[in-house]
Amino acid sequence: MRKLAILLSSLATAACATGYNPTYRFNQIQVVNLSGSNIENVGVRVIDSEKAISCDEVAMNAVCEDRFGPRLFPQQGIELSWTDSGDNRKSELLTPKIPVTFYAASPLRVVVEINEDGSVKPFFEQDSQAKR
Repeated sequence: MRKLAILLSSLATAACATGYNPTYRFNQIQVVNLSGSNIENVGVRVIDSEKAISCDEVAMNAVCEDRFGPRLFPQQGIELSWTDSGDNRKSELLTPKIPVTFYAASPLRVVVEINEDGSVKPFFEQDSQAKR
């Protein structure tokens, strides 16, 4: 019994030392306009990925989005730019963390909210049909 406990302890230590780093895929990008007015020239690009979307105009409380086949999410960051009342804006490099509770076999949705104060909130969503 003691040998089994030592073996399990060693395996747990090795797992922690190597780190769990699953590969995630994404299949959708959404920009949600919560700015309080229409915005224009919305552009989103996932760094180190060929995937980018753009929308000429996004109405207040509307969404600019694109769906596509699952692609590797490189976790290098997201760039966002838009025009609000004639002012060209660009976010800092967005690097949201993927929640550890997300299932690596189910693709992610990249969501970026533009808020009324001009702040930007990036996060990930995942459809609930994924088995955990």
